[in-house]
Amino acid sequence: MTDKISTPDLPEGDYPFIDRHYPLAELAMIEVPEALKTLLIEQATRNGTSIVRDAPTELRCVSEQFGNATFLIYWPYGHDMHMLAPAQFRKGNA
Repeated sequence: MTDKISTPDLPEGDYPFIDRHYPLAELAMIEVPEALKTLLIEQATRNGTSIVRDAPTELRCVSEQFGNATFLIYWPYGHDMHMLAPAQFRKGNA
């Protein structure tokens, strides 16, 4: 979707992206690529983790592409899944 999402208010701190943690000031909310979205949903199901809509959710996954990885996702109703990622990954405004 192209509508701007209302991002969650997150406290200052460090947040996960793949195998590192970054200060919130260095991160941006971006749309999750479709292949990664599929992987995250599969991993959440496998791990017994619920993806809570309209709430930030930390998801851990193990894959060939990312190794042991952790992502903070946000999936608001009526929008695509988003995640926190280093700001240089932002292509537009999420």
